[in-house]
Amino acid sequence: MAKAYIIALVKFTDKDSFLQNYASKVADVFSKYDGHFLVRNSEASHKEGRPFDIHVIAEFSSLDKANEALESPEYLEIKKHRVGNSDTEYGTFVVVEGL
Repeated sequence: MAKAYIIALVKFTDKDSFLQNYASKVADVFSKYDGHFLVRNSEASHKEGRPFDIHVIAEFSSLDKANEALESPEYLEIKKHRVGNSDTEYGTFVVVEGL
């Protein structure tokens, strides 16, 4: 079974609230669904396109587990803080299946 990845490129609208109410809690949620972070960093060697405030890649054991995490009550409770404190039109948040 192929692994799955959540890739997020985030532009903050309220950094402190994003970090306090979303970023500080999401790892615990993802871990319940076999997910963990591979990348979670504000530093990047920017080559093309728009710059972002934070770059994230989370790995899950399967696409089903990634989607289960994103649809869980625990995630839905904190999701509002990601959406409410970042520019979702500027940023990107996708789930992709690996090879």
